Amino acid sequence: MHKLVSITAASIMFCCSCAVYGLDTELLSDRIISLSGTIESINGELNAQRAEISSIKGKIDAYQKNQNVIKKQLLDELKNMQRQNQFIYDTLIAERENSGGKMLKPLNNYSLVTPDGKMILGAREYVYCKEPNTTIVARIDTGASTSSISANDIEEFERNGKKMVRFNIKHNDRVVTVEAPFVRDTRLRQSSTDEFSYRKVVKLNIKIGGYSTEAEFTLVDRSLMQYALLIGRNILTDVAVVDVGRQYVQQRSNKNSLLLVSLDDHLENVKNGVNINAEYDKATEKKQSGETATLARDGTDSIGSNPYEALPHVVKESKHNDNEQDSPRLNNTKETKPEKIKNKPKTDNK
Repeated sequence: MHKLVSITAASIMFCCSCAVYGLDTELLSDRIISLSGTIESINGELNAQRAEISSIKGKIDAYQKNQNVIKKQLLDELKNMQRQNQFIYDTLIAERENSGGKMLKPLNNYSLVTPDGKMILGAREYVYCKEPNTTIVARIDTGASTSSISANDIEEFERNGKKMVRFNIKHNDRVVTVEAPFVRDTRLRQSSTDEFSYRKVVKLNIKIGGYSTEAEFTLVDRSLMQYALLIGRNILTDVAVVDVGRQYVQQRSNKNSLLLVSLDDHLENVKNGVNINAEYDKATEKKQSGETATLARDGTDSIGSNPYEALPHVVKESKHNDNEQDSPRLNNTKETKPEKIKNKPKTDNK
């Protein structure tokens, strides 16, 4: 294309020079015809290159499409083989048990996993988030293309040259601070107006039952919504099937973490005076030992918050005061003095 522009400019300059110097019109016509032929030749080459590029692009698209088809076929074949093997194994077990024999039963629990290996989820499930060490009761929504988590007080910062996001989860009258890697800003259209809103997307490590993954979450203020966490199709696709008639199909993976439940369940617990995080609060308070000095059981200063876990006070022996008492721990041990070696009587060698 650049060559074509150059030739066109050269032909214009040639025509101008011919007009200035009064060259023969026949010579000028021959020159123009020659240049036109060159231009047509270049156009032909460009068209051939365009056609070749289109052909290559079509082949690449066809290859990628064919590759995706082959992948899907292989996956379907593997699933069919798994179903067949499971059916044969279940049949053998049933025949063996009917004949009075015993056989090792399969580990698959079909109330938790489908025969082709997909996880079964209910309308809401326990989801453990590694970054805040918190288990959140999440709503499983197959109608949502992306997952979202409740976020307030959002701020950006850098750590080791990487862009990070810090935000607070305000739910169940608690504030949980989370720090996660920044992914991008996404633009969403408001349903009530034609205006767009921008929301940040972060990556979080989550675990549902025995399945762990790293997934993207959109930061949304869900403090007034029933659930602080929503699981969408970006996590569910090719991994799980949803039975909306069931709840909490998968077991809670980390029972020692903080638990955030739905808004209605939290209000019901508050009404009944139930603290579902009593053990977590107790463990957290125990980890804060050393922040507040207390008195140990022997009345001496302790460096911990629990006087029953403090070490006894140790009193060093003093040479100037023989009546000084030892510490309670030292009183339990008897002091042993080294035995003196008696002088042997001298023997006369004579």
